[in-house]
Amino acid sequence: MLLAVVLASTLFLCTSARPGCFAPLTFLTGIKNVEYLINNLQGDTSSQCNCSTNETDCLCLPISSDNCTTACFQEGLSQMSNSTVTKRFYLTVNQLKKIVVTLKSNKCGSFACEQPCNRITRGNTVTFLKTLLQSLQSERMRDKV
Repeated sequence: MLLAVVLASTLFLCTSARPGCFAPLTFLTGIKNVEYLINNLQGDTSSQCNCSTNETDCLCLPISSDNCTTACFQEGLSQMSNSTVTKRFYLTVNQLKKIVVTLKSNKCGSFACEQPCNRITRGNTVTFLKTLLQSLQSERMRDKV
């Protein structure tokens, strides 16, 4: 009888959660990594540059203007991992890349989108990271409900 209750409870929990997206540790790790990068890059002038001008030392990354953000995050994180500005944060950036891929494959909210990056806006490194942070925090809150 106890086995039946345990199985029924497990089945209920699995079906009541969003399909495939129960990743509280993934969200938390992503949020902590983004916060770490923002805190360490805020003092760097090339990470705070203005992307609307033609500054040569500015790493301008794609920021999606719609709810389909995954491709832009993947593209931006790839550019960051190849950037000389963020070379010292290579491991953190690569971990973030893997987190975005995991959230996409687990079909977690806005990270489940399969569309290509809609590059309406480009932002500097800190702006890009703040956008990623906001998306991670929003999905984490949605995942808790």
